[in-house]
Amino acid sequence: MVKVFAPVNIAWIKYMGKHAGKPSNPSLSMTLSKSGTHTRITRLADADHLEFRFSDQGYVPPEVGRKKAFAFLSDIASFRSALEPFGFNVGVVSGVYWIQTRNTVPAGTGIATSASGFAALTLAWAGVLCGQDLLRFRECFESDPDLRKALASVSAKGSGSSCRSFGGPFVEWDPDSGITEWSPEKEYTDFILLLEPGEKVVSSSEAHERVRTSPRFSGRDERVRERLKRVREGLLGAEGKALPAVVLEEAIDMHELFHTSVPPFRYWNAESEAWMMRIREGDMGLPSRNAILTFDAGANAHLFVPSEEAVLWEQYLTRVHPGLKTVRDFSGKGVRFDDSDF
Repeated sequence: MVKVFAPVNIAWIKYMGKHAGKPSNPSLSMTLSKSGTHTRITRLADADHLEFRFSDQGYVPPEVGRKKAFAFLSDIASFRSALEPFGFNVGVVSGVYWIQTRNTVPAGTGIATSASGFAALTLAWAGVLCGQDLLRFRECFESDPDLRKALASVSAKGSGSSCRSFGGPFVEWDPDSGITEWSPEKEYTDFILLLEPGEKVVSSSEAHERVRTSPRFSGRDERVRERLKRVREGLLGAEGKALPAVVLEEAIDMHELFHTSVPPFRYWNAESEAWMMRIREGDMGLPSRNAILTFDAGANAHLFVPSEEAVLWEQYLTRVHPGLKTVRDFSGKGVRFDDSDF
C-alpha cells in the first residue's frame, strides 16, 4: 500500500486553452497546504493483466474521470521513462489495484481538485511501481528536485495543472521547460470563499476546448505573458502593490473567454460578481487593500492576503459576512507521502 497527499494549487496566472494538445500559455500558482486529495493504492490480487478499481468509499470520480485515470495509470512507459534515469527499474506490470481517494475540499467546484487528484495518483502509482525499492524512492523524491520535476511532467499528461502541485510555495509552469519553484519572502493565506457548493456544469477540460471559439482568445498568450512578468516582479518585491490588480485582471480575462465563447457559458454567480466588485473597488470597511482575489474555473473565490493580516481578514469575514462558509489555508511545498490514517 502507498499513501500520499497532494495539495491543490491555485493559479494567479491561468492556464486556459490548448494548442496541439499543449497549454496555450505559461501559468503560475500558489500551492496550498491542507486543501487537496488523499489517495492510497493497494494491490488486491495477482492477475495476468492490469486492472484498477475505485473504492466506493470517499470520493468516487464520475465515469469519465475514472476512465481518464485508468488510461493515465496504464501508461507504464511514461512512468518508466521518468523513474529509470534515477535507478528505479519498472518491469512488466500486472495485477488488480484498489484506489481510494478523499478530498478535503469539494470536488468539481472550481477548487482545482482535478489537479491535486492527478498529482496524488502520479506519486502513489510511482511508489507502487518501485516495489521493494519504495523506501529509497521516497527518500529520493523528498531530496531530489529533478525526480520531482520528472514526475511532474508525467502528471501533466493526466491533468496539465497537476504538475504545479509538485512544488511550492509558488510554481511557474512553462509547457516547454517544465516547472520552476518560487519562494518569495512574503507569505500568503488563502481564504477559499465557498460561494457555490454544487458541481459545475461545464468541466475544465471542456472549457479548454470551448474558449478557443472566443474572439478574445486571439492575443491571450501575449496578455498572459505580460501579466506573468508583472506577477513575478510583484512576488520578488519590486511591484508588490500591483499584485491585487494584476491577478484580478487575469481572472476576469479568463472568465470573459467563457462568456464570449460559442456557445457562451458562465461559472460566476451573483456572489462571485459581488466579491469581484468589492475587492476591485475597495469597499469601505475592508481590512486593507492588499487582498488578492482570484477565481479558477468555477464560482468559488480565493482571497489571498498577506499572512500577517490573516487574523484581521478572518475577523472581517466573520463579522461582515457571518453566513459565508470559508476554508482557510496557507502555502505548502507540494505532493508528499502521507502515513497518517486515511
